[in-house]
Amino acid sequence: MSYSECKCPYCGKEVEINHDDGQGYEEDVTHQQECSNCGKTFVFQTSIICFYDLEKADCLNGSEHDYKPTVTNPKECTLMRCVMCGDERTPTKSEMKNILKE
Repeated sequence: MSYSECKCPYCGKEVEINHDDGQGYEEDVTHQQECSNCGKTFVFQTSIICFYDLEKADCLNGSEHDYKPTVTNPKECTLMRCVMCGDERTPTKSEMKNILKE
C-alpha cells in the first residue's frame, strides 16, 4: 500500500502516517497511530523498497571521461563534471576561457 492509499481500517478515511521525529519508519515493528477522523487507534507496519537506475559508465571501463561544465554562478567557480560517472575536476585554462566567453 503506498503512502497516498493509507485509509483508516475503522472509518475508511484517508490518513497521513505520522513520521514526526522519524517515527514509523522502522521496519519489522508494529507502529500505532490514532485516526484524526474517528479517533480510534490502528496499527501499521512499514516496508521500505529501494529502486535502482543503472547506466553505463564507459569511462570507468577504459574510455575517456565526457566532461561538461557545471552551471555555476559566478562562472569562475565552474567545474568540469563527467556526464557518465559524476567525476569532477578543475577546468583547464583553455576550458575556463571558453566558459567565461559564454
